[in-house]
Order: sequence, then C-alpha cells, then structure tokens
Amino acid sequence: MLTRHADIDLTSLRWSMAVARSGGFRSAAASLGVEQSAISRRVRRLEDDLGVSLFHRSTKGVSPTNAGRRFLRRVEILLDSLGLAVADARLAGSGQVGQLRIGLTFSFLSEALYHLIDRFHGAHPDVLIEMVEGRAEEHLQAVADQRLDIAVLPGGMTVAGLDISILWREPLLVALPRSHRLSGIDVLQPNDLSGDRVLVSAGDIGLAVFEALGSHSGGLDIVVQEAGAVLLLEQARMGLGLTLIGSGSLKGLRLEPDLVLRPLSLKAVAPLAVAAAWWAGNDNPVLRRFVSAARRR
Repeated sequence: MLTRHADIDLTSLRWSMAVARSGGFRSAAASLGVEQSAISRRVRRLEDDLGVSLFHRSTKGVSPTNAGRRFLRRVEILLDSLGLAVADARLAGSGQVGQLRIGLTFSFLSEALYHLIDRFHGAHPDVLIEMVEGRAEEHLQAVADQRLDIAVLPGGMTVAGLDISILWREPLLVALPRSHRLSGIDVLQPNDLSGDRVLVSAGDIGLAVFEALGSHSGGLDIVVQEAGAVLLLEQARMGLGLTLIGSGSLKGLRLEPDLVLRPLSLKAVAPLAVAAAWWAGNDNPVLRRFVSAARRR
C-alpha cells in the first residue's frame, strides 16, 4: 500500500482528467473556470507525488504518457464510483432509498393501513418495506431495541422513550347473529348490550376496546379470552356472545352470512384509536418520511 500517496486530493485528480480530456492546460482552465497556472501547479505536484510524468507537454498541447494513460483510466473509474456513492448517499439521506421495518398487529390490519403502505410504496419504489406481524407489546420492545422502525398499534399504549402518535380513529362495531334481538337496530348504545356476554380479546384489540368503552365497560358482562378476531367472530355467529371489532379491521376477515355488524354510537363510545410508535433517536430518513405520510393521512 502506497501510504505516502494518501495526501493526493480529489481536486488534483479531477483537474488532471480535465487536462487529458481537453488536450491542454489553457482549455482545461477555461472549462473549469480557474487560472491556468493553478492547474499547472496542481498537476505538477501530483506528478511529483507519484514520481511519474502524466503528460507530454509541447507547444501544440499535452497528451498523456503511457503511465498517465494507465493512471487516468483508473482515476476515471474511481471518480465515477465516487459520484455514484455520493448520489446514493444523498438518496438514502432523503429517504428515497433504504429500508423500513413495520410491526403490525392482526387486529389492526385495516383498509386504511393497507392504503397508507401502498401509497408510500408507490411514492418510494426503491424503499424495501418489511412487515412483521405480532403482538403490540412485542413490537413496542422491538422498536425500543431498534429491531423495528415503527409499530402500528392500539391507541392508549405508552412506553418510555418512544414517540406515539394517533394516526386515525375507527368506529367500534358489534358482531352478533342475525337472529339476535339487537340485529334490527341501526346504531347501538352501550346499555343495549346489557344482559349479553361481550367477548373481548386479551390481545391488542382488547386493549383498544376497553379504552373506547371507557366508563361503560363497568356495566357490561365482558369476558376476556385468549382469542383472535376470527375465533371471536365465530363464537358470535354461534350465539356464544357478542364481540367488538374496529370497522377498519374487516379487510381480510370472512364474515358469515348469518352474522351482522352494527356500529356503537359515536356519541356514547369513542372510536378505536390506531396509533404508531417509533423511537425519536432513530435516524432512518425513510422512517421520517413514513411518519409524515401517516400524519398527513
């Protein structure tokens, strides 16, 4: 390794390339907008440092020596690679390229969320988007450990050190058999559910449901189960109890013909809050662009 040449600067290399391409110091100086004497000194210093002559000089102009041709050929490759590296760094710094790791919970895979990710991908086609499914608590820890960039989860959850922002809210729906006494009512009130078992998941959707019901949850026969939305809907279809689900979470769920959905009154019950959590110290520019896109939505 020629460590004694480590002080060769890029300007000397670029100016030497300009001399070779233009065939003279005067024309190279004119194209670069610098003094001819400055280019001559730079090139001569470079030749002294390398210990070889890069150019034949004459009254008709200059031409590369054999050593100069070999050297400048590699310099051209180097400068091209450097230009690509700079361009790639700028794209990455602006969030146009890179990777985004998103933690998703099954109970919050809503139409709005799919639309958000789809639009972001359309605007940033060179960004690799990785989606990981799991429980909200697990995703929050993964965000804190920087194994995930962002997690979409129920509103109301907090973790020290993470930024959490509400993205949107969705009406809360009651799933019940078509033969149920409440199926003919267009909009239900919380006290309409009195006398029925209300099945709630112990997982992420359950946290959001309790937050949405607020004080009304105390007057209901709520049964918490270790079950997901699919199993809760099947139990509701069989008449084992009513269950609650966010309106945006219906995408991908198969709704049986003998099962109906009725909204809870928005005046009485707060809509489900869908939030995003990320670590403020995460310097991934793609994350910042995604958060901005989510907030604009």
